[in-house]
Amino acid sequence: MEDRLTKGFTAGIIGGITMNIWAWIASSLNLTTLTMAEWAGIMIYGRTPPFNFGETVFALLGQVLFSGALGVAFSYLVPRISSRNLLFKGWFFSIMTWFAIYAVTTLFKVEGTLNLPLKTVIANFTAATIFGLVTAAALKTYTVETAPSARMSMAPAMKPLDTEKDDDDPNTL
Repeated sequence: MEDRLTKGFTAGIIGGITMNIWAWIASSLNLTTLTMAEWAGIMIYGRTPPFNFGETVFALLGQVLFSGALGVAFSYLVPRISSRNLLFKGWFFSIMTWFAIYAVTTLFKVEGTLNLPLKTVIANFTAATIFGLVTAAALKTYTVETAPSARMSMAPAMKPLDTEKDDDDPNTL
């Protein structure tokens, strides 16, 4: 992959899928009352769960595509802030996004996202953490800095001239 948009989108999709795997595990262990797909479903359909199977699949697809878009945003942000400590920066980006989404849904009083229990908030914070770390790690594998050719150093192609040779001696070149 050569362009930043594709790298970021792919990294975001990988992070989004991993985040959703965690969300389904957390839901099956009763660690959350709202999965990522249900959160996206509330935004897409304008109503609270339960959703039928088709609606859940479409909401999941929308959430993963949104994760891809966040990966693109992160990939364009990285060159402006440097790629040093990329995992921390990925985590920080995802936590700020998580907080912003929570703030917006609270500000606009989006039904289904208000008065969440602590276990759901912690599970979603964990999902955001997973997303940020996985997206940053995936993006790091696609960066030029990790390619073997990026570690090569430039050197002159010619041999150094021997300045000790006598110009009048016909046996030396």
